[in-house]
Amino acid sequence: MYKEREETYIIILIIGLGLFVILILFIYLIYKQYQKNRILFLEKLNAEYLGRGEERRRISKDLHDEFGALLSTTKMYLSTLNKDNLNSDTLEKTITAVSEGLNTLHKITNDIYPSALNKNNLNNAIKDMIYENFSRVEIKTTTNIDDIEIDSLFDQKSKAQIYWILKEIIINTIKHSTSDKLDINFAHNKNHLFIRTKDEGVGISVDLDSSKRNGITNITNRVEILNGIIEIISPKGKGLEYLIKIPISDGK
Repeated sequence: MYKEREETYIIILIIGLGLFVILILFIYLIYKQYQKNRILFLEKLNAEYLGRGEERRRISKDLHDEFGALLSTTKMYLSTLNKDNLNSDTLEKTITAVSEGLNTLHKITNDIYPSALNKNNLNNAIKDMIYENFSRVEIKTTTNIDDIEIDSLFDQKSKAQIYWILKEIIINTIKHSTSDKLDINFAHNKNHLFIRTKDEGVGISVDLDSSKRNGITNITNRVEILNGIIEIISPKGKGLEYLIKIPISDGK
């Protein structure tokens, strides 16, 4: 009788220990998942912070370097004018400086939120951007943007980020790639938009200069803000390809 009771206690103890080990393992797995989610959240937050910080730094620099300089020039011209000295050349220079200042201000505000999206849907804004940038250079572009109604898939904030991602890619292609061709293609399923761009230029290397590095960082940060995934493919001297996957936010 005593022996049976002892065996029962041992079995209960073993079961209890097993349950305790399972509980500890369960708590450990929950903790590890919490840590993983926390790291992902902090990385996303950091990417968004870096993106905003870079935007503010660039806007501040543009305001100081471009708009501030034009205002100073305009002030100088105006200070030389009086009712007894209405020099036509100085007046013309003043008007030109004011015009350039307005254009610069438009450029800066457009970088804060694309003015193209205030008057167009995302599809038309992207098409206009492609035309405006590549009509001045000898780079041939192909795109299937007319085949997909991208505008209906995203909210306003996401549309702006997608616009800026493509603008950054286009500007980098013109400035750095030496390519004479850029393909911009879109596809989507129920949950994601896929963007693929490819040029046939020099590609990228580990020893990027700061302007190229900043451009790629801006693109990557914007994709991360959208909870997207980006893959950059660049065999040395064989062009540059971006593969971007963005969750659809449903802008309807």
